[in-house]
Amino acid sequence: MLILSISCTDRKSISGAGYFDKGEYQQAIELYTEHLKNDPDHTQTLYNRGRAYEELGKPDLATKDFEKIIRLDDKNINAYLSLAKIAYHDQRFNKVIIYSGKALELNDNSAKANFLAARGAHQLGYFDQALESYDNAITVNKDFGEAYLYRGALKISMKKVRAACEDFLAARRLDIPEAQKAFTDFCR
Repeated sequence: MLILSISCTDRKSISGAGYFDKGEYQQAIELYTEHLKNDPDHTQTLYNRGRAYEELGKPDLATKDFEKIIRLDDKNINAYLSLAKIAYHDQRFNKVIIYSGKALELNDNSAKANFLAARGAHQLGYFDQALESYDNAITVNKDFGEAYLYRGALKISMKKVRAACEDFLAARRLDIPEAQKAFTDFCR
C-alpha cells in the first residue's frame, strides 16, 4: 500500500511538470503542493514549485522554497543559482555575489554561476572581479551570448572600446538582440 501512495504522489509531481512545460504554472503549483503534503522535503518538487512561483512573478514564495532546499541540501547548485537570479532582480547585488559564490564552490565550471557573479560585481562597481567572472563564463561556454554582451558593456565602462566592440560582435553572432544596438551605439 505504501508503494502505491508514493507512486501516486510521484505522478502528481510529474503531472505538475507537464503543466509547467505548458506554461500553466498555477496548476503546476497546485500539484506540487499536493505532492509536498506527503513528502515535504522532496527537493526536486520544492525546486519545481519555486520555479513555477518565479514564472508567476512571486519571488518571495520562490525564495522560501529555494531556501528550504538549501537547508535540506546545502549542495544544491540550482537552488543557489535561482536565489542569485532573484537577488539580482531585486537589486540585492551583494546577495547575488554570495549565492553565485556558493554555486561556484560546488562547481567552478558553471557558466551561469560565473555570469551571475559577474553581473553582481559589475553592478557594485567591482569591474576587475566582474571582468574575470565574465571571462570565466565565456571560457566555460563559448556560446554564452549574454556574457559577451555584458562583458562588452563593462569594457565600455573601462574605456576599452575596441575590445567591447569585439564582444558586441560575438554577441550579435550568437543572436543576442541587444547586441546590434550596442554595436551601433558604441562602435560606429
